[in-house]
Amino acid sequence: MKKKPLYRTFICAALIGTLLAPGTVKAEAGTEAKAKVQNKISNSLYKNFEKKEKVTFLIKMKDQANLQQSAKAAEKRAKASIMTVKRVKQLKRSAVLASLRAKADRTQKDVKTYLEKEEKKGAAKQLESFYIVNGIAVTATKDVMEKAASFPEVEKVLPNKKINLNKAEKATIDANTSAAARPASNIQQVHAPDVWKKHYKGKGAVVASIDTGVEWDHPALKKKYRGYNPSKPNSPDNEYNWFDATSKKKTPYDDLGHGTHVTGTMVGSEAGGKNQIGVAPTAKWIAVKAFSKDGGSEKDLLAAGEWILAPKDAKGKAHPEKAPDVVNNSWAGERGLNEWYRDIVKAWRAADIFPSFAAGNVSEFEPGGPGSVENPSNYPESFAIGAVDSTNALADFSLQGPSPYDEVKPDLSAPGVSIRSAYPGHRYATMDGTSMATPHVSGIVALMREANPNITVDEIERILLKTAKPLTDKTFEKSPNNGYGSGLVNALKAFTEAKK
Repeated sequence: MKKKPLYRTFICAALIGTLLAPGTVKAEAGTEAKAKVQNKISNSLYKNFEKKEKVTFLIKMKDQANLQQSAKAAEKRAKASIMTVKRVKQLKRSAVLASLRAKADRTQKDVKTYLEKEEKKGAAKQLESFYIVNGIAVTATKDVMEKAASFPEVEKVLPNKKINLNKAEKATIDANTSAAARPASNIQQVHAPDVWKKHYKGKGAVVASIDTGVEWDHPALKKKYRGYNPSKPNSPDNEYNWFDATSKKKTPYDDLGHGTHVTGTMVGSEAGGKNQIGVAPTAKWIAVKAFSKDGGSEKDLLAAGEWILAPKDAKGKAHPEKAPDVVNNSWAGERGLNEWYRDIVKAWRAADIFPSFAAGNVSEFEPGGPGSVENPSNYPESFAIGAVDSTNALADFSLQGPSPYDEVKPDLSAPGVSIRSAYPGHRYATMDGTSMATPHVSGIVALMREANPNITVDEIERILLKTAKPLTDKTFEKSPNNGYGSGLVNALKAFTEAKK
């Protein structure tokens, strides 16, 4: 009789063992599944649950919309129909919004249904969906967080971190509220008055800020507010023009001063030629308050970014036709690779909203030097601005490139030392920082948009870099470089190139 091969016996024994111990397989599968879920969750988020039962966290979905494709297709259709520039832009922005919403509605559905059930049980609260990043913010228990992470459509679960404004020197109040009827020296430094002589001051363009708010009735800003109504000068229309992500107040205000100062550099001036502090004095401004004295949460900054893309009416309906031409971001996160805000910047660009970002400042926790430029300004899609003084020397607080993507950053520079601008209390103040440099560029974008309403974000970026005055020093001997970028922004040359 022929003997059975020994290896068959071993295989049979193994199979019998497996059948007799199904729990082993289940346990291994369960361990593997748990590991996959935990890999999606930030370690720092787990630490937050050590102190609180419920924590606010952000859920990012895997699938993101193809915005460039949507925007280009809409633009092509609109141009084929021989529409006005304004109408083409509206259709393009509407297409971007529709693409984002469709993706979010489809991919968030199951996760939202689960969270809504947990909300009714009391295990979750403050559920908020975002389409601009295809994500969800919610305050919930650890168990809810882990269950949400287990959905296959979820990519990451992250903590709701605090982001700080770019720390600037303390504001020095100017006792003189009636400066001479001539442009401020920093405004002259970027050659904005040379553009004004050609009768272009930003008319028809809209600038926005994500900051600490704005004192809307400041003498240099009141009539520049898009919500200003001459027939009711003290009762502005804030719908589409103002959003407070921090405390939902209905009328613009600024309890810190930073945002008012920034907005003043973009558009500020008083009647009769006094206090000519702004680059584009006939442009209109709108604003989002996302920062308080404790900084700004990532959740609030996501809401701010979404509102900029399509300002909302009183009922919460989005209106992409009310979006600004440029959004000023005089704030930053930290150095290094962190793409938490990158999808927002991409969405702005797809909608032809120019994204100006401060490169960031040296601080107690950031010593500066090579590679210190902070996110979101260090993204390839962000336009980062460094600071120079009145002699075009690099400010000692201005952060440097290269970016984590091995690109030159900042993109260019603007005046950021001893900048006099508007300040709450109907006052004026002098401040330093890349925060102060950035609105010079935002104002110049407004001038370019008046000169050529059809100009795209990509074209604006190319022109700004091409027309900047190259700057070098002993550390940065060639231009462009990781200190000054392509150099000092030049309003006249950029305007002239845009108008061609």
